[in-house]
Amino acid sequence: MGTEFIRALEHHRAQAQSGPPAVTPPARLLMSWIHHDNMLEGEMFTPQEIQQALIGADDDLDRYLHPLMDRIRRYAETIMTVWSHADGGARAVNLDNLKLINRMLNPDPTDRGGLYRQTSPVHRDYYQRICPPDKVTYHLRKLFEQVETECDSACDPVAFAAEIHHKLMGIYPFRKQPGTTARLFTNLLLMSRGYPPAIIPGNLRSEYYEALCSNEPADLARIFRISVQGFMRDQGGRVLRPVSVQVGLT
Repeated sequence: MGTEFIRALEHHRAQAQSGPPAVTPPARLLMSWIHHDNMLEGEMFTPQEIQQALIGADDDLDRYLHPLMDRIRRYAETIMTVWSHADGGARAVNLDNLKLINRMLNPDPTDRGGLYRQTSPVHRDYYQRICPPDKVTYHLRKLFEQVETECDSACDPVAFAAEIHHKLMGIYPFRKQPGTTARLFTNLLLMSRGYPPAIIPGNLRSEYYEALCSNEPADLARIFRISVQGFMRDQGGRVLRPVSVQVGLT
């Protein structure tokens, strides 16, 4: 997956930049994104549940399932916001949007959405080494400096995105939804440059967690390449370019 992969990636980018923009991701892509990304978090949303949430068919379900529908819609809205902001190009990849993603996923004030963690929790969903809480601001500043100086000259943009993701998960800025936030933000980075999102298949969950624990991002880069290649194959040659729209939680 070396030179040929880069050629395919750049071909996709060239087509994306020359073709008509897509205001929203296609329904099939949106459903797949929600399904697989939440499987990485250990949450199994069935296609039926996702479809019911997206069409607002809550009345057909028992009331105890309504919070589940809200969670699915919240995640869909966050994807839509990332999709929209990607049309802003490189300037969209900033700290404010990283915090925005986390706030949208965690609207309850008690979850401190968009606010940095104050402790280094022992019992976490992820088990890679993370920096002390008082170093979060410093490491995030260095991360964004690297994005600004190296992203557009990277020989392999997907490997670069994997490296940024690996570092962001080591920083672990937020206590709630850190992995979901990081993956959405990494896809904002890729799509802002015209590249496909890296939607990691749910069946690579163990490999993904293990790659985050590695000292180097090479294993994570391999998973990202598999994910991006799968996206390009599943689209069957169809290229999608995001466009800005007004979106928000209801």
